[in-house]
Amino acid sequence: MVRISLKLVVKMIFTLGIMAGSVYIFLRRRPNLRRPDLRRPKPPQQEPRDECERDDSSISNSTSNAEGNPHNYTLILNNPGKCGVTDDDVFLLVMVTSTPGNRKQRLAIRNTWGNETNVKGTIIRTVFAVGLTQDAKMQGDLEQENGVYKDIIQEDFVESYRNLTLKTVMCLKWASEFCPNAKFILKTDDDTFVNIFNLVHHLEGLNATQARRFVTGHVYTLAKPVRHAKNKQREVQWCLTKRDYPRDSFPPYPGGNAYVISNDVTRLIYEVSLTVRYLFIEDVYLGLCLEKLGIDPVHEGGFVSWKDVQSCKDKKIASHWLKTPGAMVKAWKDLIHSC
Repeated sequence: MVRISLKLVVKMIFTLGIMAGSVYIFLRRRPNLRRPDLRRPKPPQQEPRDECERDDSSISNSTSNAEGNPHNYTLILNNPGKCGVTDDDVFLLVMVTSTPGNRKQRLAIRNTWGNETNVKGTIIRTVFAVGLTQDAKMQGDLEQENGVYKDIIQEDFVESYRNLTLKTVMCLKWASEFCPNAKFILKTDDDTFVNIFNLVHHLEGLNATQARRFVTGHVYTLAKPVRHAKNKQREVQWCLTKRDYPRDSFPPYPGGNAYVISNDVTRLIYEVSLTVRYLFIEDVYLGLCLEKLGIDPVHEGGFVSWKDVQSCKDKKIASHWLKTPGAMVKAWKDLIHSC
């Protein structure tokens, strides 16, 4: 009996050992069932993905480099006589940046606030600035449009969002060469509505000292570059890598949808732009040029966004985001009714 009991005990111990080993192996294969090893250091958290990875895919035939922005482009469409034989009497040169396909938007501006005869006794000239389209039909339509209205200028850089700075520099160059004595230059976009009456009244109220080395608009100060885009659909287009822009903040700059400069600095800004490293955010780039010239832009509260400027009773001057011809025409009718 003793022998039999020992055998049974040994057999039971052996069986239990096999079962314990199986359980151990099972637990080893199921790490989520094991207690965490508190002594093991946590893996380092990954840095958020930088949405501002450098992307040169849309910067076609840009001459930008680390030293400056030499702007080696040629006018394809030009209207050198726009300001007349002498431009001494031109009070305001309006330069509207547009895209080749926005014909209806340009027509709406010509028929509304951009009409050169709006303000009696004040000589205004309006031109539209565009880049080069790769669409042959669109280019043909643009040339036909210019043949009718004679108010389009175009250089041979490719039309793209990241070439907006090239378009602004083109405007500065054209104004300084073909309309150098226009007292003021308004640079604006084709989705901006301008209360031309309030603008002219505001500029006429400046004295000689105020109108020198003068740049005004909605001035942004202490703005910082976007490094990580939280809103991919919107912010990603303004993202800047440290390589593109190493500084932590921007110099003061007027919002690019609408700003005014005086004729005594137009040529200066153009010339200094040739020495400032290219940055595709065109209004910030203007701020960099102004900083280099020692010019402080003047904030004017009449330049607004998302607000109506269809009244001559207030001091509103320009508003952004009127992206359809219908909206432009309606705003003009409301303005005329008010004024």
